[in-house]
Amino acid sequence: MIEDNKSQWHRIKLLALIAVFLAPFVGGWLALYVFELRPESKNYGSLVQPPLKVKWPVLNSLSGEQYSDGFGKKWTFLMFTRAICTEQCRSNLYYMRQIRTLLGRNTRRLQNVLISAVPIGAELEALLLDYPSLVVIDNFDNEALYSQFQAADMEGVGSTPRLYLVDPDQNYMMHYPAQSDQNRILEDIRKLMKLSQIG
Repeated sequence: MIEDNKSQWHRIKLLALIAVFLAPFVGGWLALYVFELRPESKNYGSLVQPPLKVKWPVLNSLSGEQYSDGFGKKWTFLMFTRAICTEQCRSNLYYMRQIRTLLGRNTRRLQNVLISAVPIGAELEALLLDYPSLVVIDNFDNEALYSQFQAADMEGVGSTPRLYLVDPDQNYMMHYPAQSDQNRILEDIRKLMKLSQIG
């Protein structure tokens, strides 16, 4: 009788240990799939879900380089403009350059691209001498390309100097309003680069 009690007590202890071990997994599963308690995204930018594979046309840069299928195996930080580059546009070019520099050892994993629907003009061309690593495509008004970056809740692509992020596999990942916090954009890009070793 004593042996039966001991055996029963051991079984209770074992079941209790199993319950303690499984509780976090069962609780997590219930929270996620039954009660749908999902954590809020901590991204600063607007995440494109699902990411959209960009179909790039052939692009010729101001420096004479040709790009036939995007911009290679790098992260691409992109800005469109449909008119003369405004003061905000120029500020964003500066922020793009700063963000790339502040990536430190990951600087080479990111490239900055400006695509203008109109000729950039002599004044902006002179300014861009301070941006030797910026890829500039000018006088390129292509609705098929622009429409791929359009979201339901945003103004027309290129009407304001919004910023767009494309991954090394040419997936459109995130976008930011024209006036953004460059430090928080930098945090987003660092996070994405840490999670993905491509590019």
